[in-house]
Amino acid sequence: MRSPARRAVFIAVDGASMNLVEHMVEWGHMPNLARLMARGVRRPMVGVFPTLTPPGWTALYTGSWHGTHQVMDFNIRALGRPLTETVWGIDTGLCRSEYLWNTVERAGKTSILVKVEMSWPPTISKGIQVEGSGPGVSNYHQIAGYHLFVSGNWKPRPKGGPKDPESVDPSRHAREEEVEWVSLRPVDGSSWANLPASGRPCLEVKLALKPLQHGRFNMLRGKSGTPKPFLGLVYASGSRGYDKVRVCRSRNGDDAVCELPPGGWSGWWLDSFEIDGEAVQGHVRMKLITLTHEADCFELYVPQIWPTDGYTYPPEIASELVEKAGPFLQNPGRDALGFIDDDTYFEMLEYHHQHLADIVHYLATNHGWDVVFTETHAPDYANHFFLPQADEASGAPPEELKRSRDGLMRTYSSIDRWIGRLTELADDDTVVVIASDHGGTPARFTPVEVTNVLEEAGLLVYRGSGRTKGIDLSRSRAVPVGLVHIFINLKGREPNGIVEPEEYEATRREVIAALMEHRDPETGRHPFALAVTREDAEALSLWSDLVGDVVYAVRPEFDGAHGRHLPVAELGIGGQHSTFVMAGPGVRQGVALERQVRVVDVAPTLCYLLGLPMPRNVEGGVIYEALEDPDLYLSALGE
Repeated sequence: MRSPARRAVFIAVDGASMNLVEHMVEWGHMPNLARLMARGVRRPMVGVFPTLTPPGWTALYTGSWHGTHQVMDFNIRALGRPLTETVWGIDTGLCRSEYLWNTVERAGKTSILVKVEMSWPPTISKGIQVEGSGPGVSNYHQIAGYHLFVSGNWKPRPKGGPKDPESVDPSRHAREEEVEWVSLRPVDGSSWANLPASGRPCLEVKLALKPLQHGRFNMLRGKSGTPKPFLGLVYASGSRGYDKVRVCRSRNGDDAVCELPPGGWSGWWLDSFEIDGEAVQGHVRMKLITLTHEADCFELYVPQIWPTDGYTYPPEIASELVEKAGPFLQNPGRDALGFIDDDTYFEMLEYHHQHLADIVHYLATNHGWDVVFTETHAPDYANHFFLPQADEASGAPPEELKRSRDGLMRTYSSIDRWIGRLTELADDDTVVVIASDHGGTPARFTPVEVTNVLEEAGLLVYRGSGRTKGIDLSRSRAVPVGLVHIFINLKGREPNGIVEPEEYEATRREVIAALMEHRDPETGRHPFALAVTREDAEALSLWSDLVGDVVYAVRPEFDGAHGRHLPVAELGIGGQHSTFVMAGPGVRQGVALERQVRVVDVAPTLCYLLGLPMPRNVEGGVIYEALEDPDLYLSALGE
C-alpha cells in the first residue's frame, strides 16, 4: 500500500524550549508556527541527558539513545588515555547508529541537508549536503570569525548574569580578545592619492583581517593565517563632521572595496586569503556601526568570512550555491553579542535565516529530493545571551529585562519567518516536523562548579596556578569529564590511577555524598538534583564505558541555560522540554498530545509515515497518538 506521506521537511530548531515556543505563539510572534500547530500535533518532548547539542541531535536523527549511538557530549571520555584528555564530539565518525538520511538513502530515496548540526563529515553517498558541523565558532570551514575594530569612547554592550562556559556553549570563544582597538590618525597627504573632498582633515585607520581568528581552537582549518591589510579613510562629506569611511586596499582613494555611512552595510565582495601558505577564496562584508562627527568613537564590524568551497557534498555544489543564492554565512555573529549592538546581530540573523531558506528552495527546486533537513541554532544563541535575564526570577533590572525579552521576541520572529518559507515546500503529500534537541532556562543563582565541590571534599587536587593550573592526577581520586560525568581515577584502568580496586565503591559513595550534601554558600540550598552510579544512570539512557562512574544533575536555578539540567526541568518562562510539532498527511489535526513523546521517537515516526525501513539500532517507537490511523498498515494487511 502507499504510505501516508511521500516527502518530509525536517526543521531543526536547536535549543528551542517548548515552554518558550508556546509563549511566543501565544504572544503573537510566531504566526507561521501557530498555523502549523493548528493543522497538526504538538507536545513538549523529553530529550536526552545531558541536555546538549551532540547527544540530542544524534538521538533525534538516529532514533537511538546516546548509550547506543555513543555521542555523549561535546567532550567525551578518551578511553585508555589520562582522564584530563577527551575526544571532541562533533564528528559523525563517532556515531554507532544509522542516521535517518542514511536510512532514506538505503531505501533508494534522496535527502538534502542544509546546515544540519552533527552531520559532518558527510555520511551520504547521494543527495546534497551543505555544511553541518556545529554552532557558531564550532565549525571546520570558516576562513575567519568576526572582526570588530573600535577606537575612542567605544564601550561593549554586555548583559547581566554569568556567561555559560564553553563546555555547554561552544558557539562563543573565550580565549581571544573580543575586539581590536585601532587608532584614527591624520592622513599624510603626500602618501595618499585621490583623497575625497572632506570638510575635516581626513583620517586613516589600519584594518587587518586575520584568517583563523575567532575560530574554535580544535576545529580550525589550518595552523597559521596571513593578515590581510586594508586602510580605512575617514572623512566628512559635508559640514557636520565625520560621516563616511572609505575602505581601501592601498593609499589610493580610488582603490576602494566599499564606502560606508554610519549604520551602513557594504555588499559582499570576494577576496583571497592565505592559510598555511595556500590561497583560499572567501566572501567579505562590512558594517560601519558607529562613527561620531568628532571621530571620537569608531566601530566597524566584519562578520564571519566563509570560503567559496570545501563545505558541501558533492564539492561542486558550493560554487553553484554561491552563483544562485549568494555567499554562505554559518554564524550570524552569536560570539559578537555583547559587543556589537543588538540591531546589527539581528540584521545578520535575518540574512542567515533567509539565506538558508534560499538555499533550501533552490536545491529543492533544481535537484531531486524526498526528505529535506535544515537547522537553525538561533534559539540556543538566545538561550545563552538573552534568556538568562528575560524572566523576573533572574532579578534582572527592568532595562535588562526589557532588552532580553525583546531579544527573545526578535529571535523567534526571525525563526518564524524562516519556518514560513520552508513550509512553502510542503504540498499535500509532505509531512513537516519541527523539533529541538533541548530547551533553555533563565538564570537565578550563581552556577555551581562541581570541581570546587570535589576539591573541597579532598577528591580533586590541582597543581600550579593561573594559566598553568591543572588537575594533578597523581593525587586526584575523582575527575570530572564532559559535563555530567565523574570518573574514579582507578588503578589498573586509568594510566595514572591511584584508587585501589577495593576502594572503588567507597570512593563512589564519597563522591555522591559530597555532591548531594553540598549547600550553596549564598542561598543555603542544595544545588544538585541527583548523583547516581553508572549502573543507575541507565535510567537516564546512559550506559557504556564512556559513562562516568558517577553521573550527576544540577537544579536549573544553579546552572546555565542548559546542559546539566534534567530534560524535564522548568524555571520561569523556560524549560528543558524539547519542541515537537508535526503536521501533514496521516497526522491528526489541532491536537495537543497527552502521552509522552521522546526525542528518539521522531525518526521512527517519520519512517512510519514515509513507508521507510527503521534506522539501524533504532530504540524509539512510533508516536501512534499523533496518527490519524494508528493501525494503518495492519488494516492494509486485512484488505
